[in-house]
Amino acid sequence: MNRTIIFVVFCVLTFFSRSIVRSQIVDSIDYSKFKFIRTDLNRIENDSTSLQSFYEKLVQLEHSKSGRINITHIGDSHIQADLLSGTIRQKMQLKFGNAGRGLVFPYRVAKSNEPTSYKSTTNGKWEAKRNVFYEKPLPIGVSGFTIETTDSTAEINIMVKDQPGLGYMFNKFTLFHEKGINNYDLTICDDLNCERGVFKSSDKETSPYISQLKFDSPIRQLILKNKCSDSSCQRTTRIYGMLLENDSSGVLYNMIGVNGSEYRHYNMSKHFIEQLAYLNSDLIIVSMGTNEGFSKGFDKDLFYHQIDSLVTNIKSTNPKSSIILTTPGDSFRRSRKGGVKNPDMKTDKETIIRYCLNNNIAYWDLYEIMGGFGSMGKWYTAKLSARDRVHFSGKGYQIQGTLFYKALMQGYDKYKSKNNIQ
Repeated sequence: MNRTIIFVVFCVLTFFSRSIVRSQIVDSIDYSKFKFIRTDLNRIENDSTSLQSFYEKLVQLEHSKSGRINITHIGDSHIQADLLSGTIRQKMQLKFGNAGRGLVFPYRVAKSNEPTSYKSTTNGKWEAKRNVFYEKPLPIGVSGFTIETTDSTAEINIMVKDQPGLGYMFNKFTLFHEKGINNYDLTICDDLNCERGVFKSSDKETSPYISQLKFDSPIRQLILKNKCSDSSCQRTTRIYGMLLENDSSGVLYNMIGVNGSEYRHYNMSKHFIEQLAYLNSDLIIVSMGTNEGFSKGFDKDLFYHQIDSLVTNIKSTNPKSSIILTTPGDSFRRSRKGGVKNPDMKTDKETIIRYCLNNNIAYWDLYEIMGGFGSMGKWYTAKLSARDRVHFSGKGYQIQGTLFYKALMQGYDKYKSKNNIQ
């Protein structure tokens, strides 16, 4: 009874806080300080038919105030830190509703950098692999990362953190993990160390890789513990990702980011496409190309083929998903004389656009919006990029996220106007 009351109060407070914050949404970026940014070019291109179904779902969500829009953002190191995608998530959820934090991975357990909206810890030792190291034996699933342990006492603690205007407590937990006779069962406990459920490794009825648990009240923290199902016990636990949701209508914005990754790395990830389908994405955003543009002997035709392979694979299991490809921004490459402009990045972005135009896919041209060839120097001078002039500062990523959101909403408003939708 007490849990039910707490849940009702949580839902009421979430509704009112969301209503208040929606009325306070402003674009706090003063673009007059950054005249090199081409805000006049900031739009989603080629979206009139390619994003029609997504825009229509947004209309239904906005008018009915019920239902769910699932967005999945796939990328490299620009995405893994979740600064760019986190900005888009925040703005989308403040406008359309917050359906939860979405897909997370315990990056810290894998000894990698982690978003600030949650924290993962462990008491044990885990082997880790990201899709860049495709020659290593662990298979890769939905997150582009995999962790595995043989330690029977190993635990993983996940705690979500609220963001400005958004609460991320959850009451539905989905685990992407390996099942079978060699895998431990998993006990799910809350922050009071109370057992809330058990995932049986032998249970493959719903999915060979997915287990779900619904809580009777929202929680902020959970602990996964290995558990032996019989006297002989098992030998391993392998985790591909975790999905955190609530019962509210709105947007669920999933982030999949892997440092150093390229299109080809996701193509070579054994379980990625199969598990990606479970997210039931209405919109899939792919933001890659930076690492390809730094490879020796960059081959635009090979790159085109790698883009096609990933998009074709995504479409095969996500036929109803709309897709947006984003071009990488301008960047510098290292040389004996220091940082120099990278001309291959322009060829890189032109290849992505050519593919989109040939295949009726929407795209967002960050390269030109940044200011085009050599513009990274201006972003660096304005303290919007990191010292390597490849990555960006926190503010630089926030600006990109804000620009993408504004471009998407501009396309959405244009769609509504064209179809006489108020």
